[in-house]
Amino acid sequence: MTFSVRFLLCNVVMSILLGIILLFKRISRKHSTASSQYHIWYIFMTALLLPFIPHGQFRPDQLLMRIQRLLETESASAADTYFHGTENAYSVSSLGVSDLAASVDSTAFSSLSVCFSVIWAAGCIVTMLNFLYNIYKIYRIRKSAYPITAESEPDLYREYLSCIKELNIKRNVTLYASCSISSPVSYGLIRPKIMIPQDMDIVLPTRDLRYIFLHELQHYKHKDTVLNYASCIFQIIYWFNPFIWHAFRIMRRDREIACDHSVIRTVGKEHAASYGYTLIRYAEKLRRNAFLCPLSSLGGEKKVIMQRIREIADYKSESPIRKFRGVCVLLLSAVLVYAASPFLTASASTDSTYRFLGENTESIDLSSYFNGNKGSFVLYDTAEDDYVIYNEDLSTRRVSPDSTFKIYSGLFALEEGVITPDSTIRTWDGTTYSFDSWNQDQTLASAMQNSTNWYFQELDRQTGYAALRGYYTEIGYGNCDLSGGISDYWAESTLKISPAEQVVLMSDLLHNKWGFDPGNIQAVKDSLFISDTSMGKLYGKTGTGSENGRNMNGWFVGFLETGENVYCFAVNMQDSEDASGSTASEIAVNILHDIL
Repeated sequence: MTFSVRFLLCNVVMSILLGIILLFKRISRKHSTASSQYHIWYIFMTALLLPFIPHGQFRPDQLLMRIQRLLETESASAADTYFHGTENAYSVSSLGVSDLAASVDSTAFSSLSVCFSVIWAAGCIVTMLNFLYNIYKIYRIRKSAYPITAESEPDLYREYLSCIKELNIKRNVTLYASCSISSPVSYGLIRPKIMIPQDMDIVLPTRDLRYIFLHELQHYKHKDTVLNYASCIFQIIYWFNPFIWHAFRIMRRDREIACDHSVIRTVGKEHAASYGYTLIRYAEKLRRNAFLCPLSSLGGEKKVIMQRIREIADYKSESPIRKFRGVCVLLLSAVLVYAASPFLTASASTDSTYRFLGENTESIDLSSYFNGNKGSFVLYDTAEDDYVIYNEDLSTRRVSPDSTFKIYSGLFALEEGVITPDSTIRTWDGTTYSFDSWNQDQTLASAMQNSTNWYFQELDRQTGYAALRGYYTEIGYGNCDLSGGISDYWAESTLKISPAEQVVLMSDLLHNKWGFDPGNIQAVKDSLFISDTSMGKLYGKTGTGSENGRNMNGWFVGFLETGENVYCFAVNMQDSEDASGSTASEIAVNILHDIL
């Protein structure tokens, strides 16, 4: 599933999450502080960021496992085919490889993905231009404004400095006056500024000026500019989601209410009514600012101002118990976002290339073995700690593992006790499959040999999503993304791995780097056995992936035991009719025979 489509699905979850947060805020409003109600939006901003964080950074696996079991539906997987080791030879037919694959029609899906990507990108550009235009308007207004100093406006400046001192602000927050605005505003990340309407000191008494200065300076103390700019960026990204727009309108309301409460704490509860009257007297002069604009403003919609006045009238001192409840509200909100994070990570490890760190590496030209087809070969000499690589670019490119994942599916099931080395049999449920070899009871060895999808799908279900993902993460299997569904995450779906990683993992498996039960390691190793050859004992697993009836991906991953050494290898083929497990296995055997 492409990022664009997954991002669209994330927005559905995001909208549901927003509804829960708003309900949670409404229920907790009377029991928590105004600042905690506002700070919830920082947590929601984190949720908006999750689709762009590499998959796996924030997944609570246990929750996802339970939900996935409820939502999961059985789907037919692309069937990959595999070795039947028989005789000592170097051709596919004599080794008995029967490589089968079922195709999936993804043309319509791909077109939908491209269409959405284009529309989304175009909307982002338009919204960003609007945002930049607002920034430009702010710049023009600031350029035409004049600074309030002790020389230009001594009384006004003295009152302003008094408010700065009262709030214990050490940094210089410049004050400007402009005839282009009707409401005081604060903005600026690096150089914070406050702008007030020109001649505001003439139409308002000193007490009202003090309240207004305190309000705008509270925006600086709360660091609201950071959240303002972040909200503008997210409005660009989520331009198509009206629920996100609604969220930011509520966020701006909560921002102003939090500042109102901070002002009342500063001036004293006994002055709350006086502060409220200031808003009422000034309400007619307040106009709503541009929607997509990183400003904190005293003004706003009439409905919002009326709600703020009600909040001021109902103001209650922040007792320790209310503060404690506010902290609990924030913690519960964070838990809620964390619980939803499995459904919000749309990037699914956007890094599609493995950063290979092998030091002793030799490049070799093996193009003649691939007959003009795209492919790569990686060989690791475990004794000498040397790598031989053909086509380094493709050898580090992550693609679907297809049925080579079954090496580790079986290992994880053994580790979880779903099967044991002495009892790996699973009973066929009578379902008739296209391949006769699947229509019978299977052991780990026979299922590996016959590429029996239902066997490993059953092992995965019994192992469970949480344990599976824990194991994939522990061994570092590619991008560790199982979000494609527990039945077929491996079949041209979300799980990706490179040939180089396959070889590293195979070596780690043989050396039991992860400290697994040695008996389980041996059981997997035995299930991979193909045949004795003149080169040594050959072990391996093939896999084929196809889309729209066309082969796309061919694998052969394994190792060769000689008398004195072990060589781990992987062959991968891409984007051709010959890209199949059987062809990959033939290429691997021929290369091994010629270079060893």
